Amino acid sequence: MKTTEVDFSKYIESFRDFPKNGVVYWDFTPLLANPLAFKAAIQEIRSHFALRKITKIAAIEAKGFTIGAALAYEASLPLVLIRKPELVPGETDHEEFIKEYGTGEYQIKKGQFSKNDNVLIIYDIMAGSGATSAAIKLVSRSGAAIVGCAFVIELEYLAGREALSGYDLFSLVKIESIPR
Repeated sequence: MKTTEVDFSKYIESFRDFPKNGVVYWDFTPLLANPLAFKAAIQEIRSHFALRKITKIAAIEAKGFTIGAALAYEASLPLVLIRKPELVPGETDHEEFIKEYGTGEYQIKKGQFSKNDNVLIIYDIMAGSGATSAAIKLVSRSGAAIVGCAFVIELEYLAGREALSGYDLFSLVKIESIPR
């Protein structure tokens, strides 16, 4: 259900050949620079998942932290950070994945989730399914349930949604094709 009349696509920029040749980088930081649009984005995500009993929010490094922190604050929920390797102290669980231009790994501190948790995963972008799948696996191994995944941007042309069809996936902006 759409609760605002904000056109979030106005706050998305693309950059060719970044971080390497052949890649189009999608930047949502203009959304963060506009307090009214940023607030509307958080409200839109909250509204979509309002009927779900969320107990924790898990945000994927690093850009997901900005959306995840604001959402956790607004909803008065705990925030768990899904981080890149060697950034999590103590005993960790990890998951490797393939992304659009290489490989990656995420880690969480063990004991962050329990079988009683209902978790919403937050990230800035769903390109392919690799990063989101890794986050889902990390959270699910603890026995927690995945309520859904929320993104600022979804790159429909990479078909990540197809590999994650069993989950409630919500995106503020859907991009159908690479800009010419």
